[in-house]
Amino acid sequence: MKNVFFKPWIGKDYENGGIFGKKVLVLGEAHLCGGCEDCGKVENAEECADFTSSNCIELLLNGHTDNWTPTFRKFERSLAGHETTLDESRKIWNSVAFYNYIQRSMDSSRKSPEWVDFRNSKEAFFEVIENLRPDLIIVWGVTRMWSNMPSDGWTEGEKMTIDSYDVKNGWYTLQDGHRIHAIWVYHPSSGYSWDWWNNVIKEVL
Repeated sequence: MKNVFFKPWIGKDYENGGIFGKKVLVLGEAHLCGGCEDCGKVENAEECADFTSSNCIELLLNGHTDNWTPTFRKFERSLAGHETTLDESRKIWNSVAFYNYIQRSMDSSRKSPEWVDFRNSKEAFFEVIENLRPDLIIVWGVTRMWSNMPSDGWTEGEKMTIDSYDVKNGWYTLQDGHRIHAIWVYHPSSGYSWDWWNNVIKEVL
């Protein structure tokens, strides 16, 4: 994956579908970090390549309770459909892959990616899904992420309505014909009702 700066977390049970019985890629937006002048430059990625695993998911699985962890806890509950224990959390995250679309971090003064960040991260995204070959992508964010995801190989899905809400969804088709269903959920950082979104997610899991 020559264009990937932040390598995805790949759970140890991802390949066989883990507890979900299918390969699920959870797609976040961007890392928040102080950053440096080399951030996003793949040729200088060695120090930060495993940031997603070592600074996010592995800390989560070790029971850390930093200010960013509620985002992940709320999302895992929307997968499970109930409050999760640490043991359940480990089973969930070891069953999925997690990847942030934007391939450079956002600093504290610039938390929102711009269109150019999405454009510059497009090739890396396709390298990831070609490599991981998920069956389902669950995308965090129904506004900016929906508007800026690449259209290559994209087909909009049939109308999917849950409790009068039209869930944004569609399909990415890889070069060899493998089709990947993608759905968009609210970003779980705030205003995320995990029990309601479980009603959506269980329709596609």
